[in-house]
Amino acid sequence: QGSDVRPAVEAMARTSSIQPVSFAQRRLWFIDQLQGGSAEYNMPMALEVSGELDLVVVERALNEIVARHEVLRSVYVEVDGEAKQQIKDIAEVEIKVAQEDVRHLSGASQAQAVAALVNDEFVQPFDLASDVMIRVRYIHTSERAGVLLFNMHHIASDGWSMEVLNQEFFQLYDAFSQGKASPLSALEIQYADYAHWQRTHLEGAVLEEQLSYWESQLDSLPGVHSLPLSYPRPKQKAFAGGVVSGTLPAEISQKLQGLATKHKLSPFMLLHGALSLLLSRHSHSSDIVVGTPVANRTQSELSPLIGFFVNTLVLRV
Repeated sequence: QGSDVRPAVEAMARTSSIQPVSFAQRRLWFIDQLQGGSAEYNMPMALEVSGELDLVVVERALNEIVARHEVLRSVYVEVDGEAKQQIKDIAEVEIKVAQEDVRHLSGASQAQAVAALVNDEFVQPFDLASDVMIRVRYIHTSERAGVLLFNMHHIASDGWSMEVLNQEFFQLYDAFSQGKASPLSALEIQYADYAHWQRTHLEGAVLEEQLSYWESQLDSLPGVHSLPLSYPRPKQKAFAGGVVSGTLPAEISQKLQGLATKHKLSPFMLLHGALSLLLSRHSHSSDIVVGTPVANRTQSELSPLIGFFVNTLVLRV
């Protein structure tokens, strides 16, 4: 809530490696404490490699990224009952690429082995108190092909961050492969600076205004949706999610764009309204609640950072 211009996030003077966590990080740290270590908040990415991959250069690029982004070499500790992030010196951290080899297999057997190794990496929890928040593994499938796996914990990353990682990695790999220096500009701030800014900005009257607004918006919020279910709702959450995707025909897409323009709506606003109407009719309810992720990077200085900024916004119709 709020349309005010947020003050810029600036680099803070550091007197200790122990720094505050953001509100989002504190929430994930608390969940991790309750669950006792879970892979639920892993953020994996798999890249199919075709051609020769120099793993020495890969490791150099990754270590450069970890040196640039403190959040990837931060661990999470409890100090006086509060979660804190402890930033490790770059000299304490070295990223090595774990290697797997399935070149002795072929066809379906190799595909099955690769799938098992990918799953093994993706379901391996991070230890927030000791692990570097990024792991990398390379699966050799032939002499000049393989699968490169990246895995970060959500406490240090989000969807935007995955794209930052992608772009920086390829730029660094390309430069280092040619014997050039890093082409990346130095970062003006770090995630810990954002956490400090958030803690100092969102307090007092500003925080009370935010809390009051959302308490009003979410008053009497339905606990669950009223959509008809094909089977009884289980007592315990199984975390068995899914993704449904589709493509609108060009003609329908153009008509929707025209309708949105006519009524001065963004395409998102129009589609959200249509979805809410559909859910209302199927659930026989006039109170529809939908969550949607927002990047939460309204200040330009946050754009090049890896870190946990994303937030889920509650839209109630």
